[in-house]
Amino acid sequence: MKTNMGTVLLICLGAVASHAKDTAKSPNQPAGDVSFEYRFDDRLQQTPDSLARQALWFRDAKFGAFIHFGVYSTLEGEYEGRGSGFRYSEWIQISAQMSAKEYHAVAKTFNPTEFDADAWATTFKDCGIKYVVITSKHHDGFALFDSMVSDYDIVDYTPFKRDIIKELCDACHKQGLKFGVYYSHAQDWDEPDAPYLNARCKRNVLHPDLPADFEPDMDRYIAKKSLPQVEELVKNYDLDLIWFDTPVGMDMERARRFSDTVRKYRPDCLINSRLIHRGKGKIEPEYLPLYDYVSIGDKEVPTKKLPLYVESPDSVSSSFGYKTKGNCYYHTEKEMIHRFVHTVCAGGNALINNGPMGNGRLDPEAVRIYGAMGAWLKVNGESIYATVRNPLDEKPEWGDLSASKDGRTVYLHILEWPASGTIAVKGLPATAATYLANGENADYAVEGEVLKITLPSEPLDPYDTVVKVALSSSSK
Repeated sequence: MKTNMGTVLLICLGAVASHAKDTAKSPNQPAGDVSFEYRFDDRLQQTPDSLARQALWFRDAKFGAFIHFGVYSTLEGEYEGRGSGFRYSEWIQISAQMSAKEYHAVAKTFNPTEFDADAWATTFKDCGIKYVVITSKHHDGFALFDSMVSDYDIVDYTPFKRDIIKELCDACHKQGLKFGVYYSHAQDWDEPDAPYLNARCKRNVLHPDLPADFEPDMDRYIAKKSLPQVEELVKNYDLDLIWFDTPVGMDMERARRFSDTVRKYRPDCLINSRLIHRGKGKIEPEYLPLYDYVSIGDKEVPTKKLPLYVESPDSVSSSFGYKTKGNCYYHTEKEMIHRFVHTVCAGGNALINNGPMGNGRLDPEAVRIYGAMGAWLKVNGESIYATVRNPLDEKPEWGDLSASKDGRTVYLHILEWPASGTIAVKGLPATAATYLANGENADYAVEGEVLKITLPSEPLDPYDTVVKVALSSSSK
């Protein structure tokens, strides 16, 4: 058994654990209005430090690969005939009402022998992906890295005995990709003291041996496991980003401990808003210094331009973990490209998830969809990477707009081919217009303040025909 590094932290934090046994909801738990207008006050401003960290690489990257991989991947959404009705396979312990003992038995057999970090990283790079974020510990409490805090990890608990986080971190950096980890800092179904978010499964089902009078202590859990493991991750791995999730029970003091720990060891490491805010919760200005950008809701595409830089945690399928049992569907490549383009044009990144199979191989359908996106980006990448959001007040009914940083080039993304055969945009003083698909000039005219383009009879691209428009002056 490894030494519990959390003991020292437990003593040190005892003086400030005034919130012991307090498992209240996150201060902005959604309660009705989840519109972007409600959640994002137009006066919100990110801190200069966060803007500087974003500028290092994040704002230019646009396209990330999210990876949900773990013990649950082997079950594919069902356990002994139970649990397949829930859309997320990574929640199988809850949806199938598995006790910790049952789940541990599955964990002991987790052996992804076909995992190849270099092959993963090469695939991602070839598809135009710029950064990768993988689950280092999901809500099930099982770690994909060699933890000194707990033996419940892939090196100590399974026959695989390899540190997936270390291998993938090295492989991604070798390919020039940025690397980050997801860490479930509040929820941990393996820890009775951790706050509990979901009513599908009672705590005493997960832990039937708990005494009837057991009272969970969130600060004890944070000190014993959660914060020490985050410290391990930022000390021992070359992280560019850390992605927190489901901040049930988090408040300013607790969130600051995590933020301060990351900043202490990795000042340039980005932190997402789910450290303290739920994905569809209202953004409170007092928490902005704790994180660097906003993770909006799962599979949510912005419907308007937002005052803060955002990232959409999307997925190629309806589940995040690999799922074959029960209802599950994949998006078409057209859907994914359209969702991606709208996210970028609204001013954000798309972190698009795939769930690898339990044997360690990437899901072939996810790779196919990524490949279609990558092929489109090889032709149209200049309209995505290192761009800024739509400079106009609204997006047109036929698609969306992105722009160059200097404001002298605008990209018209024609997602829906108009029956009229023309598009018109007000406020773009064009001097040239070309199609990225073939480099040919577009048939355009400027009539007063309106740019009018007469289109070919058919789209030049099956997903998004992009027109590059040079301007006589900056569109900023």
